[in-house]
Amino acid sequence: MTDRERQGWIIVASLFVTLVFIFGSGYNTGGLFFPHLLKHFGWSRTQLSTLQGFALPISAGACAPLIGWLLDRVEARVVMVAGAIMTGTSFLIASRVDSFGPLFGAYVLLGVGIGASTLLPCSLVIANWFGARRGLAMGLAFAGTSLGGAAMTMVGNFAIIRGGWRAGYIALAIPMFLVVVPLIIFVVKTRPPQAEGVTVAQASAALPGFELREAFRSRSFWMISAAQFFFAAVAAGAGLHLITYLTELGYTQSFAAGMASLVLVFAAFGKLGMGLFADRVSARIALTCNFLLACVGMLLIFGAARTAVLIPFVLIFGLSLGAPLVLVPMLVAESLGLKRFGSIGGIAGIFNTLGAFVGPVGAGKIYDLTGSYVLSFEAFVVMCILGAAVTYSCRSFESEQARQPSAPLPATA
Repeated sequence: MTDRERQGWIIVASLFVTLVFIFGSGYNTGGLFFPHLLKHFGWSRTQLSTLQGFALPISAGACAPLIGWLLDRVEARVVMVAGAIMTGTSFLIASRVDSFGPLFGAYVLLGVGIGASTLLPCSLVIANWFGARRGLAMGLAFAGTSLGGAAMTMVGNFAIIRGGWRAGYIALAIPMFLVVVPLIIFVVKTRPPQAEGVTVAQASAALPGFELREAFRSRSFWMISAAQFFFAAVAAGAGLHLITYLTELGYTQSFAAGMASLVLVFAAFGKLGMGLFADRVSARIALTCNFLLACVGMLLIFGAARTAVLIPFVLIFGLSLGAPLVLVPMLVAESLGLKRFGSIGGIAGIFNTLGAFVGPVGAGKIYDLTGSYVLSFEAFVVMCILGAAVTYSCRSFESEQARQPSAPLPATA
C-alpha cells in the first residue's frame, strides 16, 4: 500500500466516525424523540413531523447549493468543522426548549450543520481520493450513517430512560465537541496533495466533468434529482414513523426502538454491499436494483403485526434504506463527472430535501386525516418503483457529453 493509499483509508475511517456521530445522531434519532415529545407537549403528529420533515431537511437543502459552491473552492475540513459545531449547538438548544418555536429553530440549525459536515463533503473527499475502489470506500465510510444511527439511537434511548428526553439531546451533543471537531481538523483533506501553489478551485476546474450549465442540459442530472426525491421521501417518511407505527401495532417502545436500530445495522451492510456491487456493475444498475429491493421491503411492512413478517421487513428494508447515500454520489460522478461535483451535488440535493419534507410530513398528515399509515406506505411503494425507473434512464458521462450541443463555429469574413 502506498503512502497515498494509506492516507486515503485513514481519511475514510475518520469520515466513518464523523458520520457515526453527526448523521447517526441528527437524522436517525428523530423517531426516538417523536413519542416523548408527543406525550410531553401534546402536539399533533403533523406538527411534530415538521421538525424532522421540514425544519431539518429544508434548512439542509436550502444551504446545500452554498455548501457545494464552497466545497469547490475551499478545504472541506473548514466547512465540516463549522457544520459539526452547529450540530452540537443545536442539540444543546433542543435540550432546553419549552415551546415549539425554539425547538423548530434548533432543528433548522441542525439541518444546516448536518448539510455542511456529512453527505456532500464526505462524498466529495472520497470521490477525489478514490477511483477504481470508490464504491468500497464510500460504502465503508457511509456505513457510519447507519451504524451511527443504531448506536446513537440506543445511546439516546438510554439517556432518555435515565434522565428524560432533554438528557437524550445532551448525550447526542457531547461527542460533537470532544470527538468530531478535533478529528476533522487533524485528518480530513479534500484531495491528495497537489502541485505547489495550486488552489482548491484550480484543482477542481482541472478535473473531467460538466460545468453547471452543461449539467442542467443533461437528462441524467434531472433523473438523478428525481431519484434523490423518491429515496428521501421513502427513507425519511418510513424511518420517522416506524417506531410509532410498531408501538401502535402492539409492540413495546423498547422493542420498537430495537427494531429501528436493527434496520440501521442492516443498512450499514447494505451500503457496503451495494458499494461493492456498484464497483462491478455501475452505480446506475446498483441503484436501480436497490429501489426494487426497497419496494419489496415496503410491501412487507403491511404485515408487520406478525413477527414472521416483521423480521424479513427489517432485513430487506434495512439493506436498501441507506445504500442510495453511497450510490447517488457515485452516479453523479459516473454521469456528470467531478469538475463541479460539489456544486452539482448541492443543487441536486434540493430534491432530496423536498423528498425528506414530503415523506414524513405527508405521512403524518395522512395519519391525522385517516387514523392509519396504510395510504402513506402505499405511496412509498409507488415511489420506489418510480425511483427505479428514473435511475435506469441515466446515461454515462461519455454518452451525456456526446449529446451536449456543439459550440458555435467562429464567424468568418
